[in-house]
Formats: sequence, structure tokens, C-alpha cells
Amino acid sequence: MNQTPSQWLDMYIYNKLKHNQQNMKKLLLLTTLILSFQVYAQEESSWWVFGDGAAVEFTPNPQNRSSEPFVANSGLDTDEGVGAISDEQGNLLFFTDGSTVWNRNGNIMPNGTGLFGNFSSTQSAIVVKAPETPNVYFIFTVGDFSTGLAYSRIEMNLNGGLGDVVSGIKNVILIDSSAEKVAATIKTNSTNAYVMTFAESNATAASPGSGDFNALFAWEVRGIPGAGISFVFPNPVPQSSNSNLGWFPVTNGASGSDNGMLRISPDGTKVAIANHNFGSAAPGNGCYLYEFNPANGQFGGTGLQLDTGTVYGVEFSASSQYLYHDISTAYSGPARKDLVQYDLCDEANILSSKNVFSTVMNESRGTLQIGRDGNIYVARFDQPWLGRIENSETPTPTYNATAVDISPGLGKQGLPVFVQSNFQSFFTVSDQCQGDATDFQLACLPQVSSSMWDFGDGNTLSVTGPGVVQNTYAAAGTYTVSVTVTNVSGDVRDFTQDITIYENGIVDPIDTTLLDYCDDDNSGSEIVDLTQFTADVLGTQDAATFDISYHPTMVDAEMDTNRLPDNYDVAVGTVQIWVRISNNTSPINDGCSAVSSFDLTVSTTPSVSNIPDFELCDDASEDGVEDFDLGGYLPVIENAAGNPTDVAYTIYTSQNDADTGMNPIDLTVPYTSTSANDVVYIRLQNTNDADCYGTGTLNLTVFARPAITAPADIEVCDDAPLDGSGDFDLDGLITTVNPTGMNTVTFHNSLNDADSGVGALPSPYSVAGTEEIFVRSETPAGCYNTTSFMITVLAAPSIGNAPDLTNICDDSVNLDQNLFDLSVQDTIILNGNNPADFTVTYYTTDTDAQAGINQIPVSYIVPFQAGVTSDLLFARLEDNTTGCFNTSQFTILFERCEIVIPEGFSPNNDGINDTFSIPGLAEQYDNFNLKIFNRNGSVVYETSAANYQEFAGVPNTGLNAGDGLLPTGVYFYVIQYNDADIEDTASWVYINY
Repeated sequence: MNQTPSQWLDMYIYNKLKHNQQNMKKLLLLTTLILSFQVYAQEESSWWVFGDGAAVEFTPNPQNRSSEPFVANSGLDTDEGVGAISDEQGNLLFFTDGSTVWNRNGNIMPNGTGLFGNFSSTQSAIVVKAPETPNVYFIFTVGDFSTGLAYSRIEMNLNGGLGDVVSGIKNVILIDSSAEKVAATIKTNSTNAYVMTFAESNATAASPGSGDFNALFAWEVRGIPGAGISFVFPNPVPQSSNSNLGWFPVTNGASGSDNGMLRISPDGTKVAIANHNFGSAAPGNGCYLYEFNPANGQFGGTGLQLDTGTVYGVEFSASSQYLYHDISTAYSGPARKDLVQYDLCDEANILSSKNVFSTVMNESRGTLQIGRDGNIYVARFDQPWLGRIENSETPTPTYNATAVDISPGLGKQGLPVFVQSNFQSFFTVSDQCQGDATDFQLACLPQVSSSMWDFGDGNTLSVTGPGVVQNTYAAAGTYTVSVTVTNVSGDVRDFTQDITIYENGIVDPIDTTLLDYCDDDNSGSEIVDLTQFTADVLGTQDAATFDISYHPTMVDAEMDTNRLPDNYDVAVGTVQIWVRISNNTSPINDGCSAVSSFDLTVSTTPSVSNIPDFELCDDASEDGVEDFDLGGYLPVIENAAGNPTDVAYTIYTSQNDADTGMNPIDLTVPYTSTSANDVVYIRLQNTNDADCYGTGTLNLTVFARPAITAPADIEVCDDAPLDGSGDFDLDGLITTVNPTGMNTVTFHNSLNDADSGVGALPSPYSVAGTEEIFVRSETPAGCYNTTSFMITVLAAPSIGNAPDLTNICDDSVNLDQNLFDLSVQDTIILNGNNPADFTVTYYTTDTDAQAGINQIPVSYIVPFQAGVTSDLLFARLEDNTTGCFNTSQFTILFERCEIVIPEGFSPNNDGINDTFSIPGLAEQYDNFNLKIFNRNGSVVYETSAANYQEFAGVPNTGLNAGDGLLPTGVYFYVIQYNDADIEDTASWVYINY
């Protein structure tokens, strides 16, 4: 046999396991331990996508989802078979017509085309979850016209979590030809699955068979626990009854046509073959019942022929007690269609239990499929409806041809095919409502001798003989119910099944304030919106779970008939209304519900007009809107209404809200208007009757704030005394703020004071440092505006106090002058300030220093003045950035420079040392006397400060006065300074010519 690479890999895994017995035993033990706790959830069959753009979601009751965008986007239009799968939470994963695979968004998977199924195959595809590999699925496909069974692997972690077909495991052929039939069930005590088809006994994976379809084949989908490996074993399960060949002979039911379904019962023990050959006399037509062992994959039985007609659709009830099939004579055109039931409990009387319970005209063939709700659904060709077989676990089923609306979708011949064990039910359950008596009924009830029940809530019950068993559950939830059944034959079996108990609805009390209305138009009745009571009826119950309806009588409420319209016309007077609350997630036949009633009373209407306008001034936002204390204005409104009693006042932003009482304005907080001329609407509500009210309007006016001009910011330097403050004439700014003079202008030192109009500042006003001054300009009507400006008193720089400065005495100084280098004072004057940022200048008067005028040079020269010993100079330190300055003063000291007296001179008129010149003598001493003596001690020359003349060698006193030059020689002199601070000088001088 030729094998694909995937089949070779599967066989390799099998052979490795087969030849490693010790490891296999350990692995099988692990498998048993793990798989015994794994369950296939019914949620995997939650979504059905089928036909021409049709979709249904079971929650568990069927909900029309044909309008979902992904359905339309997919473009699905399959004539017959289709497969779909949801995750364990009931969320759709993907769907397929056997040829194409669409993801949950309705987009074709990247590698999701070209599968070997066919849209015109009865059961073109079935999806089986990989036993041991999370998020992996196998699609098994059968084509039309004898195309065989193949599988492809889907991994949901591909394509960003939307899934894709694995390229290397696509269209792996298991058998090269088969009928259009495929079914699957879970292996007993395992998560492995058996997939089966109906084919020619001589067909293989490598070549198609020939002749009629006459054999049943089964393959096992295996998983290796712990290893995370799942695979399809490539060889069919050997049939021990047929010499371990890979097929089971169908001795009764062989057919030359591939149409019709193959169906396995939910408990996995029975297989039904439906053959639909065109022409009522075609051989092999009908429905044939075989056996299957889900523990080892063995077929059995001789093929009980249930019917000889053209059978297309076949299905078992969830308990596997009843089998259903159709008899349809037409492919797609209108014709007769019978629906037939068989009771499989008593094998000897199966044929006699045949019950044709419905005959429908103008129908065509279609598949049957059990749903999560336990009902069996019927495909209807080109119809916007799903048919439903109801009461399918009873001997009296009924058919509802328009059970589920699937518009705008249309049904075709096929419905999705699922792993049948997902729907297994060992016993039927009815009235699954919290607090009600829940009924349990075993399948094949007449064969039951006794049963021992454990209801999963702590309650147990032992029952002798057949009968309906009841248990009342106090709380909603999922319970594991187990029962040990002893049949009349002595056979003992244990069954375990999870059941769901649904929350029973409770009608919560209705707000009595909603029950009184008034005939506001005097028509004799009032329209009441019954849906307004729904929230009260629900209370804390989930609105998505419970449906609320209203009825005229208790019987109507209990039977859910004669629902009242939402907008119910109630005549003047009192009428009793019945309300029904029902759990929409519970099975349709249970409808966990409760009913109650309330009275509606319609009475006969309060009014108000000419309410004084509510006027406010605009605030600082100047946006034309304002916060209105509407609650505080209620006394004005009440007075305008005439102060009626039993009236409550509410205010709204629209007439519609006032009329409906919706969205009232919260009067405990200010209301912000929407414009300068806003309108709100008053509702006067009669407190005794919710529907008796009148309305009126209230104008809200916002006056504009006056225009205001902010004075320019003021910056001044601190002046004497340097205390960091200054006085300002605020009144001088009034004209700037209010050029028209119409408003009252005041100045304040806080915005709060300005807004409140309190704490006006005097003028002049003293400011220290920097202060924001707030200005209020108020109109005669009381509306005001504010602004502000800054007054800053800039600090004078810190200046140093320079020490006294003495004049310079050196060779560069004329002794008739006093020279001062003022720059030596700069560092002290700067007082640590950065010389790059400050300028130091000097002045002879404080006035000049303050004004910054008549600056003196840093090399400052003062003519020598006898008797003057000191003077004051003024330093100015100015901030280069702000221009602010500070001044200080220091004393300059006039000290006499040392007098140098020459020791000789030559009065020869050569222009060099012609006189006895004593520099600085006359300049520095204003009362000296100079006398020159010859060696004999006679005075030859005398002069004084009053008439000082330098001695030029010519005597001016004595016998030789005026006689010409004195002879060469040494002469003596005395200088009398007549100054207490210095001693007289006596010395000699040499005259030489």
C-alpha cells in the first residue's frame, strides 16, 4: 500500500510503540489515568454554520446568527455537508464545506482550500479534536461520487491564532473511495476517537474500490499522553469478526449510491446507514441498523432494515433510545417528506415501534442533527427556517417546521456533523429549574428493575421498578448525577452525567411610584410603557439571562400567551397586569419562570408660567455660561406656580426630558448653562401619580462681564530708605482700567477679595518686593470683571563701605595736587557682586551719585589746598540688568607729600637749577618762613609763604642786598613751617656757578 509521508510517520509511531512493550505498558497506564478525567464538552457543537449564509449559536437554546458579518464575509453556500467546531467555551473556531476552511472571522485559512471534500457530499466533513495536542484538530472529508475519506490537520496557533491547515498533513487519504458518509465517536474511557465511513470492501488508501458500497471501516485518532502527540492511525481497525480484515461486511444495506447519512448513536453502540437512491425501487434504499463497540472499534450485527424508502437524514436521541429518519422522495423540489421514530430499547420490537409522527408536503430531503439542547433539527432546502423534532425522548415526538428563524440565511440539504458522543445522555432530564422538582428518566424505562441515584447535591434515592425520579435542587449550577441501574435481565450498569440546573426567575417588587398615571389629554386612557417595569422585575437578576413579558391574566402569563404590547393603552381606572420572568438559557421545554401581578391606575393633570428670569453675571471664564443654583431658585418657581400642594419640582435641559422625566438636572449642585441665554424646563410632578405632571420654562440669562484693561506691569528700584518697599498711586491707574468712567474700579491684594469686592486697597499703596495687584471693574448692574498687574520693587544691590583713601605721593605727582586712584575701592564697593554684572562709578556729591551724573574719573586729582585735610567722595554700584543702584561714601585724606630740599644750585642762567627750588613748600605750607645765612651767620635772603620767591643767589637783605650774586660757597638755611605737625628744617645748600 502506498503511503503519504504523514501516514508513514503515523505508522512509524505505531510500530515504535508496538515493539517497545515495557514502555508501552507504562504509556498505556498513563493514558488511562489521564484520559479517564477528560470529557468532550458539548460546547464544541455550539456554533452551526451551514447552507446559504446561515448560522445558529446554541446557548443552549438556538439563537439566529445569520446576520453576523463573518457569515456574510465567508460567502458560504454549501448544498449539503458542512463541518464546524467551537472551543470548550462555545466560541466558534472554524467551519468547512469539505473543500474550503474558513476561520472564525469568515476568512479562508491561508492553506484552507483544495480539501478533498465536496459541498455536494451528504456529510462532506467532520471535525475531530486531537486527543493529546491542545489547539489541534483533524478535518475528515468525503467527496461526492465515490471520492474517499481523507483528513487534514488544523493547528490553531498558526496564522496569528486564527488557525491554518498544516501543509504537510493535508488531504491524507485513508481510503480512496467511499460513500458520502462519515461519523465519529469517542473511544470508551479515552479521548481517542473512532472515525468511520461506508465504502467498497475492496477499496484501500491507494486505490478506489469497485462494486457496491458494502463495508464499514473505522480508523482510530490516537494521542500519546504526556508526549503531546496526536495522530490518525493510517490502517483501519481490524475486525475480529472478519478475520481481522480492516472492514466489516454490510450484508444488509449494500448500495450502489453514495447519498444519505451514516450516523452513530451518542452512546457509541449503534450505527445507522441511510441510503437514498433515486427511484423508490432502487436496491439498498432505506435505513439499516448495525452495532458498534466504542471500546475496541468493532462493528457487529446483521443490519436490521428499518425502512425500504429513500432515507437521507438519520439521527439518534441523546439517550440513544430513539432513532429518527426521514423518507424523502425529492432531491430539492417540493414533495412529500415523512419523519419516522423507532424505539430501540426492545430489540425484538424495534420494527413494530415504528412511528410516522409527521408528514410534510412541499419539502425535500435534508439531514437531521441533534443540538446541545437535546432537540433534533431538520435541514429545510431553500427555507429561512430550521425544522425541529421536539419531545424527542418520548414516544410522542412532534415536528415544528418553523422552529428557528435563520433569515437572512437559507437552509440547504445539510447541517454540521459533530462527534456524536458529545450529545450522549444516559437519562433524560426535564424541569431543570432551581427550586422545582427535576424529573429524571432512564432510557428504555420498561427494562429497569431498580436504580440507585446520587444527584450530586448530597441527595440520594433508591428506586424499585421503572418510573420517573425527582430531585429538587436548592441552587443553580452544574451537578454530576450518577445512577446504578439493574435491568430486569439482572444486568447492572453505572452511568454518570453532568446536568445543569438553571436559575429560576423571581418577580421582584415593582416601584409603586411607577404604577399611577393620569389621563393628561382627557382621552379616557393613557399609554403606559410596560418595559419601564422590567428593571424592577429583574432586580439583581441578569437581563441577558431572563426575559420579561406582560400578560392580561395569570393563565396567559403561565402559558406565555397573549403578551401585552410594550406600549399598553390603559383605560382610566385600575387594571391588573401579570408579569412573567423566564430564564432564556434553560431548555425551551423547561423555561424556568415565575409570574406575579401588579395594578396600574390611570387618574385625571399641575402647570406653571411666567417664571421670572434667573439672571447672573458671567464669571472670569467670559464664556457666556454660568453656574445657576436652580435648587435655591425653587421658591421663586413655586410662587409662580401658585404654591400647589403634593407637587415635586424637577428641572431638565430639554422639553422632551421634562415630558419623559428622563435625565433630571441635579439640583444639589450648581447647573452650568449652555449659553448666555439658556432655557431649562420645569416639570411639576404630582407626587401621588407618576403620570400627572405639567411643564414650564425658565430663562437663564448670563450678563456679559465689563471690558477691562490691565495696567502694564510696574517695576521700580528701591530708593532711599532702602527698605525694599515703595509707595504707588493706584488711583492714577483708574483711567487705564476704565476709560469710559462708567464702572467702579477698586484695587485688591487677592483675587478672592477682587471677586468678592472686599478689602479695597488705599492709594497710595505701599508695595514691598513683588506683589500682584488685582483690579475689579464693576458695572452699575453689579457685574464685574477682574484683571491684575504686577508691581515689583527691585532690590538695590548690596554695596560695600569703602575705607578712607589717601592721596598718592610718588614721582608722578605734582606736589601742588592731590592724586587719588579710586579703582582701588572697586572690590570693596562691589561687596562680592560679579563685576561683569555691576558697574562702579564715583561722584563728588551724593546728588550726583543718586542721579548718576557728573561722574569723576578713577584717577581723581584735587589741587592742593593748604589746611584742607579731607573730603568726601560718593560711590555708586549699579545692577547692569535692572538698573537699580546703591551708594556709599568714603573719605579722601589729603596728606603732605615729602619735601625734597636740594643741596646745591647754580644760578648761572643756563636754565638748569638756576634757583634754590623747594617743590611743594609753598603749596603745602601756607605760613612758612625761609631764611638763608652766610657762613658768618648773617641773613642774606629771606622769604615767606605770603610773598614766596625762590632764592636765585641774589641777597635781598643785609648790607649786600641787591648787589648781585653771592659768591660760591656753602650757605645755611632755616625753614620755619609754623605748623605744629612738623618740625622746622635747618640745613645747608651749596652755591656754585
